[in-house]
Amino acid sequence: MLLTEAPVGAGKTRLLREAVAMARAEGFAVGGSEAGPVASRPVGEPHGTGWFAPESGAPGQDSGSLPVQVSFAIEAARAGLRNDSEHPTVVVLDDLDVVSLPVLDKLCDLVVARGGRPILWLLAFTRNRDSTTGLAGAAVDPSSPTSKSAKAAHDRLRGRIAAEQLTALDPLNGEALAQLVADDAGGAPDEALLGLAESVNATPRAVRELVRGLVEDGDVQVFEGAARLAAATADRVSTGAGLPAPVPARFSAAIHQELRTLSDPTVKALRLAAILGSPFSPGDLSAMLSEGPVGLLVAVDEAVAHGLLVCGEHDLAFSSEPIWRVLLDSVPLPVCALLRRQVAESLLSRPDGTERAALQLIHVAQPGDTETLRTIAEGARRMVTGDPSTAAALAVHCMELVSVEHPDRTRLARTGVEAYTRAGELDRAIALARAAIEEAELLPARCSEALTADLVALRASMSTALLLLGDSGPARAAAAGALDGCGQHDAVVTYLAAGYLTGHSGVAQQTWRILSSPEDHEAPVLVGAMTFYAFGQWRQGQVREAVHTLTDACALDCGDQGAPILDPNWFLALALTRTDEFEQAEAVIQRCERTTPAGDGTLAAGVPAVLRASLRLAQGRLDEAAQAAQSVVADHGAQVPMLAPQAWLVLAAVALRTGELAQAEEHLRTLADFYPQDASSPWWSTRLMLAAQLAEAREDSRSAADMLAEIAKHPEPLRELVLEDSTAAAFCVRIARAADRPELAHTVLAATQRLSSVNVDVPAIVAASVHAGALAAEDRAALAEAAELHRNPWARAAAAEDLACLLLERARTADNDREAVASEAVGAVGEFDEAGVRQLPAARDGEQHHSAEEKRTEEAAIGELDRAMAAYAALGGERDAARVRARLRSLGVRRRHWTHVKRPVSGWESLTKTERKVAELVAEGLTNRQAARRLFVSPHTVGFHLRQIYRKLGIQSRTALVRSRAELEPRTEAAPPRKVIASASAAVPTSRG
Repeated sequence: MLLTEAPVGAGKTRLLREAVAMARAEGFAVGGSEAGPVASRPVGEPHGTGWFAPESGAPGQDSGSLPVQVSFAIEAARAGLRNDSEHPTVVVLDDLDVVSLPVLDKLCDLVVARGGRPILWLLAFTRNRDSTTGLAGAAVDPSSPTSKSAKAAHDRLRGRIAAEQLTALDPLNGEALAQLVADDAGGAPDEALLGLAESVNATPRAVRELVRGLVEDGDVQVFEGAARLAAATADRVSTGAGLPAPVPARFSAAIHQELRTLSDPTVKALRLAAILGSPFSPGDLSAMLSEGPVGLLVAVDEAVAHGLLVCGEHDLAFSSEPIWRVLLDSVPLPVCALLRRQVAESLLSRPDGTERAALQLIHVAQPGDTETLRTIAEGARRMVTGDPSTAAALAVHCMELVSVEHPDRTRLARTGVEAYTRAGELDRAIALARAAIEEAELLPARCSEALTADLVALRASMSTALLLLGDSGPARAAAAGALDGCGQHDAVVTYLAAGYLTGHSGVAQQTWRILSSPEDHEAPVLVGAMTFYAFGQWRQGQVREAVHTLTDACALDCGDQGAPILDPNWFLALALTRTDEFEQAEAVIQRCERTTPAGDGTLAAGVPAVLRASLRLAQGRLDEAAQAAQSVVADHGAQVPMLAPQAWLVLAAVALRTGELAQAEEHLRTLADFYPQDASSPWWSTRLMLAAQLAEAREDSRSAADMLAEIAKHPEPLRELVLEDSTAAAFCVRIARAADRPELAHTVLAATQRLSSVNVDVPAIVAASVHAGALAAEDRAALAEAAELHRNPWARAAAAEDLACLLLERARTADNDREAVASEAVGAVGEFDEAGVRQLPAARDGEQHHSAEEKRTEEAAIGELDRAMAAYAALGGERDAARVRARLRSLGVRRRHWTHVKRPVSGWESLTKTERKVAELVAEGLTNRQAARRLFVSPHTVGFHLRQIYRKLGIQSRTALVRSRAELEPRTEAAPPRKVIASASAAVPTSRG
C-alpha cells in the first residue's frame, strides 16, 4: 500500500493518472476512482481489466457530494474485490481526506483483509483543502486535520500490511519548473519570468494559472522560441541601486490576494521590511515597528509560514525579489520617502551604518541636498571593494544630482571608475573617466589644488582599467601622468605592470628602489612592487625566490586601503601549479575564493575559476579543467579580458589531449586573432608550443620544430616555456629528434640545465631537466629516474612512453645487427646435405643469448607502454592513449579500450566516440588514410567506421556527411572580447601543453 498526501494543485491527480496508465500498460486490473476529484468527471469509464466507482450515488443521495462519491468509490472497491481472482490489481482511491474516520477505518480493514492477494493500493489525501496553500516554500502544518487523517490511516495499517507513505510532492524546480512555464508561455522562459513562477511555486496549478494570466494580459512576449516579460510600464521609479524590477499587475494581484489572508500586524511588518531591503535585520524592523522581539516573532512566523519570508542565520529576507517589489509598491511614495529618511537617520548613528544609509538615501536624494549627497558618496566609497556594482550605481546616480562645478563631482567619478573596474565593467570605467577628465579640464578653477589631486587620482584609476582591458601603452602613459602629479598607489602599480608587460627597461630598477625603502611607500605599492619583482625573478629562472617573494607579498596587510586590484595570491597559485605543488596551489585558490566579494560579475569573481582550470589541467582532470575554463570565457571573458587568454589556453590544451584537433585549432585561432602576438606577450610561447603540438598531432614535425625554434630564439620566452610545463622541455627535444634539428635540442637542453642548476630544490624543474637530457642522450636509466622524479602525471606517462621507445629502438638495432651477421654467414662456404642444400653454420651461444635479451627488452618496452597507456587513459588523454595503443598493436599486443554505452539507433547521438571522431575528420575533408593516421588506426578500420556512420545517419556520401555536420547546432561559446590585455595575471602563462 502506498499513501500520498498533497495540497490542491500539487500534481497528485497527475501522479495517480500516470500510475493508472503504467498499471494498464503492464496488464494490471485497475479499480477505484481513477484519479482526481471524482465530482469533476465521470468515474465509470469501462475497461476490459478494471472496474470503477458508479457514476452516481444511491437513490436519494447527493451525487455531487464529494464525501459521498468517495464513499461510493470505497464500496465499489469492496465489491470489485469480492471474487478470489489472483490477477494483479491496482486500486486507486483519491480524496480520502473528505470521508469520516469510521469510513476510513472500514477501508483499512478492507486493505488488511485482502492482504494476501496481489493488490497494490494507492491511497491519496488532499491537504488543507479549504484553506490557502501559501506561496512557494510555505510551511506545512503537521497538525492540520488532513495530516491527521492520513497519519491515522498509515498508523492503522503499519505492521499489518506492507505500507509506505510517499514523501510530500515538493514544488517543481529547475528544468521541470522551466518546462511547465514554457508549456503555457509558448517558449523557454527568461530569468525574470521564471522568477515570477518561482515566487508562486507552492503548486504547479498556481504556476500555470499565473503564466496563463500573464499571457492573457499580454505581459509575455515570445521571440525565437524564448518567452520573456514585456517591458515594464510601472508608473513609479523602477531604477536605482538595490531596487527589484517592477512586476506585472497579474502577479501583484496574486500576492495581494495572499496578503489579505494575513493579520494586519504581519502585513504592516512586511511593508516596513520592504523599505529596509532584502535581506534585512530583525532588529531594524523591530525598531521601526516599536515592537519587542515577542511581538515581532508572531508576524515573522506567519510570514514564513505563507512563504513570504525566509530566515537566514542572522537576518531575514523576502523569498523572492518580485514579492519584495509588490510589498514595496504597496507603500505610497511620499510615505516611502519619509520612512527611508527615518531608517537612514537611525543607521547613521551606528559605526557601520553609512553604506546602508546610502542605499536608503539614494532613492530620496534631491539636487542641492548637500548632506544627503555627501552620505551617499561616502557610502559608495566604502562599498567599492565589497560590492563594486552597487558602489558604481550610487556614485553615478549621485553625479547626476550635482552640478559640473560641484567640488565632489570628480571625486565621485573616481569612485565610479574604481567600482566599475572592480566589477569588470572596464569599458564603462574608461568612458566615465575620460568624460569626467574632459569635463574637469574645462572648468575655470581647474588649477585648484583639490581638483588637481582629484584628477590625478582619476587618471590613476583609469590607468588600471586600461591595463586590464589590454591597452598597456595608454595605461602606462596615464599612470605616468598620475605619477607626475602625486604618488597614487594604483598609478604606481599600473606603471610597473605595464612596464613589465611592454618590456620597458628600467622597471626592474624602479621596483628595486621601492623595495629598498619600504618606509617611504604605502602597503599597496609595496605589494605591487613585490609582485612584479617576483615576475622578474621568475623570468630570470629564480623560481624558489619568486615563490618566496609572492608569499611575502600575500602576507603583507594593506589595511583599510582594501585588497589590491592585482592580488599576489593569483600569481602565487599559478607559480605553485607550474612547479607541481598541487596541494599548496589548491589551498591558495581556496584562500582567493574566501576573500572574493560575494556575487558574480566582479573582476575577482572569475579568478578562482581560471586558476583552478590550470590546476585541474596539470592534475589530469580534463573535464573539470574544461568546465572551469569555459565558465571564465562564458561569464567573465567579455567583462574581464585579463582572464580570457588563460581560459583559451586551457581549452586548447584540453582539446589536444582529448584528440579534438579541430576544436584545439579553433581555440588557438582565437588566441592568434584577438591577443598580442609578440615575444614580450606573456602567453606567446605557450600558444606557439600548443600550435607545435597540434602540428605534431597532424604528423608535421618539421612545422612543429619551426615553431619551437622561433621560441628558442628568445631566451626569456624559452625559459618561461620550460617553466610553464614539466613536459615542455622533453616535448621540444622529442620534436627536434623527429625533425633532425640537433641545434634546437641543444638550445632547449642548455636552457633546461641552467634552470635546473639554479633550482636544485624545485623537484619539477629537476625532473624536467633529467627527462629532456635522458631523451637527448638516449639514456634509458636516466629516463626511468625521470619517471620516478616527476610529480606531474602527464610528464610521468610521457617518460614511460619515451623509455619504451628507446627500448624498442635498442631491440630493433640488435635485430638489424643479427640479420647482418646472418647475411655474412649465408655467403660463407658451408656443407651440403644429400639433396644438395647448403647448411648454414649453427647459431653461436652468444647469438642465442642476444635473442633472449632482445625478447626481455621488448617485454620491458611493452610493460612501459602498458604503464603509459593506462596513465593516459586515466587522465582522459584519448589521443595519447590511442598512440600508445597503436605501438602495442605493432608489437602484436592488443588491449581492449571500449565501454558499452546505451545510444539511440540513428542520428548523431547514435555514433560511438570513435565514429564521431571519424565523422568529424572526414567532414573536415580528410581522406581515409589521413584520418587513419590521426587516429592511429588502419585505413581499413576508418572505412568500416565510415560505413557504420553512413548507415546510422541515413546518408550515402561524404558530401552528405559534411552537410549533416554543418547542420548540427553550433557549440555555444562566448565570443572573445573586443580587445585583450597583456595583463599581469598572464605574466606567467598558466596552460599546460
